[in-house]
Amino acid sequence: ARLASSPPPIAMGFLAKLKAFDAYVKPEAHLTRKTTSGAIVSLVGYALMAILFLFELATYLTPRRVTTMGVDVTRDELLNINLDMTFPGLPCQIISLDALDASGKHEADIGGELHKQRIGRDGRVLGMYESHYEDFELGVIQFLRPRNPGEPMPRVKHFEEVAKARKEKEGCRIFGSMKVQRVAGNFHVSVHSQDWQTLQMVYDKVEHIDVSHTITRLSFGRDYPGKVDPLNGYVRLIDHEKGEKSGTFKYFLKVVPTTYTRGKRVGGLRAELDELIGDAKSVGGVGRPEADVNERRRRDGTSRGNKGDARNRQTKSRTNERGVIKTNLYSVTEYFTPSRGWSETGLPAVFFLYDLSPVVMEVSDAPASFGHFLARVCAVVGGVFAVTGMTDRWIHRAMEMLAAKNA
Repeated sequence: ARLASSPPPIAMGFLAKLKAFDAYVKPEAHLTRKTTSGAIVSLVGYALMAILFLFELATYLTPRRVTTMGVDVTRDELLNINLDMTFPGLPCQIISLDALDASGKHEADIGGELHKQRIGRDGRVLGMYESHYEDFELGVIQFLRPRNPGEPMPRVKHFEEVAKARKEKEGCRIFGSMKVQRVAGNFHVSVHSQDWQTLQMVYDKVEHIDVSHTITRLSFGRDYPGKVDPLNGYVRLIDHEKGEKSGTFKYFLKVVPTTYTRGKRVGGLRAELDELIGDAKSVGGVGRPEADVNERRRRDGTSRGNKGDARNRQTKSRTNERGVIKTNLYSVTEYFTPSRGWSETGLPAVFFLYDLSPVVMEVSDAPASFGHFLARVCAVVGGVFAVTGMTDRWIHRAMEMLAAKNA
């Protein structure tokens, strides 16, 4: 009787044929020999394999930064500028920050979210300072309003404040943020808002208006991991003892709109373009001027506009869900011009002239592919086995040749 545990003849034949595909032939036990050199090479190979595996694992767990380029299609958005800089030799009483852009908008002595902080000669904070420049524009009212006996005129009082601050070597820190139109322009810190009489009474020479500065932070938009702002921590000091003259510093900035995405996002810039094209179709077709689109909305009534607004809100919510940060990077070039006397263009100042690039850069931290990780691990294991096997054979042959020569 045939045993129940015996495989059928068909299975036996199939297994016999399957053995022909074995690429790893196993020698008999009595034909193999273990050596000390082989053990050392094996241990080194195991250690090398473990180290390389850890490196590959760390690479796999670290998100891979991917950068793509496209055309900037942003419209009707403001540019947020974050500023934090210190003037150690210039008091807050005469400093003003003005902004001018290509659309013709000019803001003098910007306040709001920008603040001035008085700094002592030893770096100690003396308190906040709010500009009184608006009082000078109301000179007639200041002159006619009742004053207490012995109270000085506003300009005289201001001159006394400036003279006292300069005598005590006060500095000024300007920090905060401001929003400007997304067009080319500039903002500058200067003493242009002061009248010539006050400046000439406080400073005997224009070269003594010290605009040495430290830029703690200058950025356009929000921060993201790995973002680099080249002017952060930049220091520019004028050494009057070495004969250096004060003047005008100009920083030419090329601002590049940037979109940062944490994690892999399907579509990238193409998805945003499709969304914008879809919105344009919903309000009257692609390629029409914005004025025609608004006119069509007015003719069709508010219901269609409400639908477009709802669609925009949905698009923004999807953008926030994806964890997208819209910000800006910039490059910078510096230029310095020494002062050449008392003139409107010769007063020392610090200018930041910026222009926006038509190209948008998309940065994303995408996780590596698990299949790619497995392929690299297999390559590491196979490569280490091949190299250690080859090394073991070389060492074994070298030892046999030495033994034959000694015999």
